[in-house]
Amino acid sequence: MINRIGIVGLGYVGLPLACAFASRSFKVVGLDTDLEKVELIKKGEAPIYEEGLQDLLKKVLEEKSLKVTSSYEEMLEESDACFICVGTPSSPDGSVDLRYVKETIEMLGESYRRVDKYFLLVVRSTIPPGTTINVIRKILEESSSKNIGEYGLCFNPEFLREGRALYDIFNPDRIIIGAIDEESGRILLDIYKKFHGISMPPVLITNPTNAELIKYVSNVFLATKISFINMISQICQRIPNADVKVVAEGIGMDKRIGREFLNAGLGWGGSCFPKDVKAFLRFGEEIGLRLNLVESIIEINESQIENAVKLVEELVGRLDRKTISILGLAFKP
Repeated sequence: MINRIGIVGLGYVGLPLACAFASRSFKVVGLDTDLEKVELIKKGEAPIYEEGLQDLLKKVLEEKSLKVTSSYEEMLEESDACFICVGTPSSPDGSVDLRYVKETIEMLGESYRRVDKYFLLVVRSTIPPGTTINVIRKILEESSSKNIGEYGLCFNPEFLREGRALYDIFNPDRIIIGAIDEESGRILLDIYKKFHGISMPPVLITNPTNAELIKYVSNVFLATKISFINMISQICQRIPNADVKVVAEGIGMDKRIGREFLNAGLGWGGSCFPKDVKAFLRFGEEIGLRLNLVESIIEINESQIENAVKLVEELVGRLDRKTISILGLAFKP
């Protein structure tokens, strides 16, 4: 049973995960190349805001179940499985910029070359379908001179809401494990069984490509629900006595549809939906498909901003030289 966990990338995904594992009887080594961030975390100061994170960070540091470093060698020496949680920002064309993932895997591989033990690598960063098998595995084997069987490899997507990351880590709807081989999947499943105990959520074990697709399709589908109800809101604005809130409540009573993500508003925004939806659209182009539906949900989302401005103008007239207050900016475009 693996008891020692490494976490690479101590941002919105990695730091809550590190603290969560450390609070559940795992010995955790968190790694980040940002030396200022490392020193801040060592002092018990979370560099990001997540509900409950500050207190949990101080607790696991005091209990010495979490240590923080900038050394790959130290992390590898003191862990038997490692979760990669580095950023995957958008390129100018909307595709995923994999440079941080590639750099991390290469650094890990070079350090792992000098280590003689089985090691499980778990990628949490959002990456295009096929990346684990065609990119990460290749870089790791070239840099470490090791082959599958000597190490394990999984893609394990996160489904965290910013601001509620700790809650979502402790109470996930499901766990998706994209394993390169049976042994990798078994070991990661055992880690989660130890972490969740009797509260183990549903688990799907599949190949890495399916798991990568599940992550993107989940976010695109949620963005689709939001764009759909926003399209309905525009219809309701043009029909006397129509109320989109009532319509949403009515269709949401259908169990096949559900009420969640059917709240009309300015549209979807934040750090994930815009990036992932555009990346999925770009991925379709790369495999020779025009994803018309995805184009439409982006178009509807952008139109909601223009629609909001028009609604304000209808109420107060031209907006020239007027001061506009916006209350509540979270996750808005």
